[in-house]
Amino acid sequence: MKKVFLLGDSIRMGYCAFVREMLAGEAEVYYSNDNDRFAGYTYIGIPQWKNLAGNPDEVNVVHWNNGHWDCAHFFGDSEPYSTVEEYAAWLRRVHDCIRRNFPNAKVVFATTTGVDPAQYPQMPNPRSNEEIGAYNRAAENVMADLGVPVNDLAALASTFPSAYYRDAVHFTDDGSRLLAEAVAKKVREYL
Repeated sequence: MKKVFLLGDSIRMGYCAFVREMLAGEAEVYYSNDNDRFAGYTYIGIPQWKNLAGNPDEVNVVHWNNGHWDCAHFFGDSEPYSTVEEYAAWLRRVHDCIRRNFPNAKVVFATTTGVDPAQYPQMPNPRSNEEIGAYNRAAENVMADLGVPVNDLAALASTFPSAYYRDAVHFTDDGSRLLAEAVAKKVREYL
């Protein structure tokens, strides 16, 4: 059976179980129960999480996202956690770490989903859709340089009504299920 490994932040945590259900019988889907947070956290976590799939040499596809934590403004800071340039540099490092730890896998990157503008004023660690867009453009440029296909979850989520958000950032099961369908569809291209 083919193997898929999902890496990413709490958006990934919302859809990973649905992806597992959707790919049942086609691939075994693995992921950490940890929130992979910002790109640097994912980088240091991959060597610890890789064995969740058994032999990481047998993983066929790694589908990965980072971004929400990197562009968030924590604790009232006027600056994001990572600048766009730092984020781009970290994405290259995470990609290299994935390649080292899952040497036979096709890597797919997913763009960062936007926030619900209606709930933006209540966000404890805000980030705007304009900022997310800048980080996504930087990520797309990095992935183009690396030859990594991009799953544009941001474009899909931009069509979601406010009812699909359970808070300003995270999705209800309905929203997460739609993201999972897009992830499963993209993963199937590389199985």
